[in-house]
Amino acid sequence: MMRLMRMTTTWLLILILPLATTQAQDAGLEEEAEIRRYTVEMIVFKYAEEVSTGTEIFPGDTPPRSDSLLEEASLPSETVLREVVPVRIRDIELDSLTSSEFTMGDIMDRLRRLEAYDPVMHFGWTQATYPEEETATIELGSLARVPSGFDGTLKLYLSRFLHLVVDLQLNAPDSSNGNPQRNDPVSTFGDARTLNEFGTIGTQGPVRYRINEDRIFRSGELRYFDHPKFGVLAKVTRVEETAEELMEPEETELLGYPAE
Repeated sequence: MMRLMRMTTTWLLILILPLATTQAQDAGLEEEAEIRRYTVEMIVFKYAEEVSTGTEIFPGDTPPRSDSLLEEASLPSETVLREVVPVRIRDIELDSLTSSEFTMGDIMDRLRRLEAYDPVMHFGWTQATYPEEETATIELGSLARVPSGFDGTLKLYLSRFLHLVVDLQLNAPDSSNGNPQRNDPVSTFGDARTLNEFGTIGTQGPVRYRINEDRIFRSGELRYFDHPKFGVLAKVTRVEETAEELMEPEETELLGYPAE
């Protein structure tokens, strides 16, 4: 009787194990199939001087600290350093769009016709999406030719919702050399300066205008990242979706200017 039970158990395992292996393989294939690809298309523009001129003051970047000051500001002896667990950075399989694949050409043409705007970049790409901690940032220069004064990074990631992180900077005119300019509301002459945390007089760094936002997107949605000096229009679309499934634009005006 015991021998019969052992034989029955053995045959049952022989039957179950291949099935379990097949199910595990199918689950792995299903997980790979769930990786979503999206297309991102962006237009970067500057405002005309008469539009962007205002009273807002933009502080300069803080100069880097010297090595000696960094040594003095070392961690206390009782500080416990936790082990950092490495996170796998995924290959997002980035592909740049060609101009023939752009869908925002009409918007670009409209911006060119309006004197209030100076469009300087139009580019796009497709990528696979993963959680934020598994997604590396994309350098702006790897996507398109970057106009003088611009710099920054972009990141598209998928958590509970789809997120696009725009972190772009524009250097203020004549600010890179650090010299005060006439009529410049930021750079001023005189000794009205304060001591920094190390007890020394700080040096004014170059002035940079910056957009740094993390926005939630729905597929097919066109969103606007704003700054008094420049702006970004961005649209994110699920690659697998057809044109009929995309959102219809709800407004017919662009940035407050009537459509032509």
